[in-house]
Amino acid sequence: MQPIPKNSNNNLIIKKMKVSDIKCNGVGMTAPSNGIKPFITIATSIFRMRHSVAGIFEKFPEGEDYYEGVRFKSNDAVADRLCSAITECAIMEYYGDGKEIDMTVLEEIIHVFADSLSGADMDTLIIDAMRDCASADHWYTFEKEWNTY
Repeated sequence: MQPIPKNSNNNLIIKKMKVSDIKCNGVGMTAPSNGIKPFITIATSIFRMRHSVAGIFEKFPEGEDYYEGVRFKSNDAVADRLCSAITECAIMEYYGDGKEIDMTVLEEIIHVFADSLSGADMDTLIIDAMRDCASADHWYTFEKEWNTY
């Protein structure tokens, strides 16, 4: 296992994960980010209070199809997708491919990252997680229509 570098005070040297590098794409490993999930769930709820559904959909990139389904409507589902994306980004940033992962250190890295987010950064991440949910809702809602023979 390759240790995370520490400074002279024996504190972890935390690289700055970039919000722009975090992309939601389904749900993968979320366990290391379970500690920040309540924070993300509350932030998602507050985001919904500040924006209408139409306003949220306007923030999504054009060229994809979206649907206001169960995933999009669920703060928990949005948080799961965002936790998964943050976990994946942290693993790639700190461990790369094939290195043994120290889960305790990974959890701490994720907590430090979450604590460093500005409101605008959190909004950016929430929009991407909502986009991913609405895209999945569209796919799974209309999949049967597309696959009929």
